[in-house]
Amino acid sequence: MKQEFYQFQKILFVNSPKNDFLSDSFLIGLKEIFGKRVFEFPANKFIYKSRNEDPNHMHGIGFTLYGIWDFSECQEFDLSMSLEEFDLVIFGDIYRQSELYLKWHKRLTKKQTIILDGEDTPAIWPYYNAPWKAPYSMIYPKPHKRFNYFKREIIARRTNYYRFYKLIPKFLCSLIPLPKIYPISFSIPAFKIKSEFIEKLKTFGKHIVDEEVSKRVEGSTSKYAFSNEEDYYKDLQISKYGISTKRGGWDCLRHYEIAANQAVICFKRLSEKPTDCAPHGLIHRVNCIEYFNYEDLVQKLSTISDKEYEILRKNSLEWIRNHSCENLVRSVIQQHVNLLVT
Repeated sequence: MKQEFYQFQKILFVNSPKNDFLSDSFLIGLKEIFGKRVFEFPANKFIYKSRNEDPNHMHGIGFTLYGIWDFSECQEFDLSMSLEEFDLVIFGDIYRQSELYLKWHKRLTKKQTIILDGEDTPAIWPYYNAPWKAPYSMIYPKPHKRFNYFKREIIARRTNYYRFYKLIPKFLCSLIPLPKIYPISFSIPAFKIKSEFIEKLKTFGKHIVDEEVSKRVEGSTSKYAFSNEEDYYKDLQISKYGISTKRGGWDCLRHYEIAANQAVICFKRLSEKPTDCAPHGLIHRVNCIEYFNYEDLVQKLSTISDKEYEILRKNSLEWIRNHSCENLVRSVIQQHVNLLVT
């Protein structure tokens, strides 16, 4: 890492009002690197052990990213503080922080500001709503034009389609260059990644999100199969493979949970994922398996030898280590620093 990365002494992170996998995993990575140099506004309601939120009402039922820190580790932003005293101000969920962005944007500089967009839609803010539904959005100061904007669900044709308020034919939108936005993905805490060798006792985990496959695998379910994280993880750890698919968006915390527990991801229709859209770095028969239906999955898995499986598992473990929360934050902040000098 370049030296500039370590010069940030005071960081303000704006939390989402709901649990958001991108925002929350990024905050975890920030705290792992910068500790109490990170101030939160408001205090995160989800990642701390003393959270009041019912996990059953949370997206992902509170597994993996939640209830992992003592609240004593939280530094809260005081409204008496000045924005100018912070080296970095990071909006963790621009769609739900738009009012604060509109209030603060004139006081922020490009050097200190990073925008995160973890929405499943390929639309960047504020282009999701048509102008006749949100007429003032047309004159809003656009964050991607003012600051470095990192988005998870980038699909060039559709991102441009929204950006021109759906008034330009989609085939033309694919020919228009994307605005300056940068890819980002979910991540997982490094301490959740199992490094020691684990013996595999069965082919698939119990929770199979693809209903077509779930119906064909005895004892599996497409619904949440576990009420606690420990049992969910143990089931993945003794399974050779974990099934994952495109959900609301292409990126899904389940991809990372599977790999972190040393199961190999079987990803339905992975090759149809747009290049800039997370997850990044998954390659068929290198660190995962792509399949198109149950028969295709069974046929492909039947050709994988024990030796090849261990290579897949090793490569999968390397992939997930690169996608730890800490590595995500280092990558994004370093890219932010590099963009400022180009």
